[in-house]
Amino acid sequence: MSPYQTFAQKLSALIDSARADEGAPHSYRELSAAIDRAGGPAMSPAYLQQLATGKRINPKIHYVEALARLFGVPITYFFEDQEAQPVGEAKLMAMRAQELSPQGRRQVMDLLELVERYERAERDQPGESR
Repeated sequence: MSPYQTFAQKLSALIDSARADEGAPHSYRELSAAIDRAGGPAMSPAYLQQLATGKRINPKIHYVEALARLFGVPITYFFEDQEAQPVGEAKLMAMRAQELSPQGRRQVMDLLELVERYERAERDQPGESR
C-alpha cells in the first residue's frame, strides 16, 4: 500500500473534518448544495460520493477548484504528494475545540499562543543544551 494519499483520501479527509454542529459528517447532498451556492460548477451528490470513494478519479480542474474553495484549502492540496498522517493529538485537539463556544475557542487559541511563546523563548535561550 502506498504511503501517499489519493485524491479520494484527501477529499474524504476534508469531508470528515467539516463536521456539522451535531458531529455528523455533512451529506453529499449538503456539499453539492454548498458548491452550487458558491457559484458552482454543478456537482451532483452521487458524483461527490464517487470522488470521495475513489470510484471516479481524475476530476476536471474546475471541479477541483470548486472543492478547494468549498473547504478553504489551496488547490495544490489535492496534487501535492503528502504522506498519510495518522490521527494525532493535534487533530484530536481541533476536533474537541469544535465543540466549544466561540469564546472557549478564543481562550484555547490564546493558551496555544502563550505556550508557543514560552517554548520559543526556551529554545532561543543561549547556553542551554537539550
